[in-house]
Amino acid sequence: MARREAAMAAHERRFDPHKRALLLDPARWAKWDPPRLLAVLHLQPGETVVDLGCGPGFWTFPLAELVGPDGIVWALDVSPEMLEALLDRQPPPWVRPLRSELPRIELPDASVDAAWGAFIAHEVEPLDALMRELHRVLRPGGRVGFLDWRPDAVHEEGPPRDHRLPPGIVRQALEAAGFHILPTDWQHEDAYLIRALRPLHAP
Repeated sequence: MARREAAMAAHERRFDPHKRALLLDPARWAKWDPPRLLAVLHLQPGETVVDLGCGPGFWTFPLAELVGPDGIVWALDVSPEMLEALLDRQPPPWVRPLRSELPRIELPDASVDAAWGAFIAHEVEPLDALMRELHRVLRPGGRVGFLDWRPDAVHEEGPPRDHRLPPGIVRQALEAAGFHILPTDWQHEDAYLIRALRPLHAP
C-alpha cells in the first residue's frame, strides 16, 4: 500500500507532457544557461551521461555537444510523448532515448560517467531509491548534478511549493547512498544546484 501511495504521489508531481512546448521556451534557455550549469559535471568527449527526465531535450542537446560523437547521452523519460518530442527535434545519433520510470534506471551497473537531473528530484518517490540506482549505474568517480526548485523561490514559476524539496533532503539522500557532496558557488533566487561524486573506493 505504501509503495502504491508513493507512486501516486510521484505521478501527481510529474510534469504534464501536454505542456512540453513550455520546456523549450527561449526564455528558459536565457534563465538557466545550460552550458554554464552543465559545466559542473566536467564532462569530457567520449563519456557517457544520463539525462534524467529528459523531456523534449532542453538539457539533452547541450549534453550531447559536451560528450561529442564518441560519447553517449542516455535520454531517459517515462513519457512516450516526451521521447517522441525529443526525436522530432532530430538529436545526434549518440543520443539514445530510454523509456524508464524513475527511480528505476534501466542501465547496467557502472556504465555511466555522469548523471544530470534538472527539476526532477521533487517528482521521484522514493528519493532514496533513485540515489541508490544512481550509485549503481555510475562508475567509481562518477559525477551527479541535481538542479531543482527552491521552496522559497522568488518567482511563482515551477511546481506548487508544497511539492518542492529542500536541498538538505536531496543532499541527505545522496549521502545515504554513498555519495560525497561537492561544493558549488552557483546561486539562484528560484533554484538550487547540488553536485555529488561517487567515490573511487567504497568506505
